[in-house]
Amino acid sequence: MPFVTDSGFLLDAAFSVEVEEGGLSLVLESSGGRASGRGERNRDYLEALELLLRRLGDRRAVVRRALVDTRQTQKQNLPEVDRLLVHEPLRLTSESDFLTLRRQLTNAQRRVGQSKAASKSGNGTRRIRLRLEVPGYGPEDAARLQRELQGVRHDIVWPSVQVEVADELRLRIGEELPGVGRIVAVPRDAVVVETTDGPVQVALDDVQAGLHRLTKDGRAPVEDVTGALVATVADAGVEDGSAVRRPLKRGAQGFAELDGRAMATYRKEQGALRELLVGDAEVASCALCGRPFPVAFLIAAHIKRRRVATDDERQDLENIAMLACAFGCDKLFELGYVTVDESGVVLTASAGGPLEPHLELLRGRVTEAFHDGSAPYFRWHRENVFRG
Repeated sequence: MPFVTDSGFLLDAAFSVEVEEGGLSLVLESSGGRASGRGERNRDYLEALELLLRRLGDRRAVVRRALVDTRQTQKQNLPEVDRLLVHEPLRLTSESDFLTLRRQLTNAQRRVGQSKAASKSGNGTRRIRLRLEVPGYGPEDAARLQRELQGVRHDIVWPSVQVEVADELRLRIGEELPGVGRIVAVPRDAVVVETTDGPVQVALDDVQAGLHRLTKDGRAPVEDVTGALVATVADAGVEDGSAVRRPLKRGAQGFAELDGRAMATYRKEQGALRELLVGDAEVASCALCGRPFPVAFLIAAHIKRRRVATDDERQDLENIAMLACAFGCDKLFELGYVTVDESGVVLTASAGGPLEPHLELLRGRVTEAFHDGSAPYFRWHRENVFRG
């Protein structure tokens, strides 16, 4: 498969991600041949190595071992200790000095397999093996990690109905289901709807099954709470007791006007709430990750959803709201991947994959947004939104 830069330029370099002894290894093939000649191969070796280190840094990878792994060293039966390029793990982050790291790895290659009497150093673009630990990636994720490191962007296929049910329903907490009731909680693997007969709990798997049926057949029965949830999540119409997929319409003037009014109201409320929380400050800290940002990049998030709060709670702005950054923390809290426990410590749900490194940064932090006044609202979030 192609290997491309962030700008989309194709690199002449070959690498693979392999499963080795229950872990992951990255193997970068050697560069060689006469420059501009027919035998030249992997001429972008240096740029490729630096880019691979950078992309691994974005995933907070640890290079447990880096060693030369060529046919020549295999013939020489050189032990691993004599083929090592570094003598301690390399803990990569997005802030690492990747040019220096690349030079460290290439310069170290020149001495591997060389006799002490050698008059000049050896090749610095040899076949190397990096044994990795990548948060959120196990042996079963080797192919996925290789695709991501190659940097190839695939066209996105937008599903018409198939959605992540739990996320969608968490965003809709407080929303009315016409003729049925109101969504009040999405704890773990179920959704709770408050009806006139009391709370009804529906398994998320049942809602997902209804969505599959709607996708496959174009309609699904709306006979009970489950059917109403399916119709709401899919934004489907209802005809003759069944949810029916709506055709997509682009450029609807009415929707644009409504959306514009809603966005104007949202911005006005955000501005007022942010001003209450930060005053005249130009920079403030995210309540979850603790990093300082200009206030334009902080969202005044309701700890307890406004739609399910009482009138008194809605007026309790200093306690019911907190600042969460727009670089992931706000959405993670909104979707229940993150919450705060009864002592103010950040809890995270296990997500795996690319979310895990960011969750790891938040896990165990103590937030200053937690105090006696906000504690009841965080308790509501733990019990009704958190997926842990």
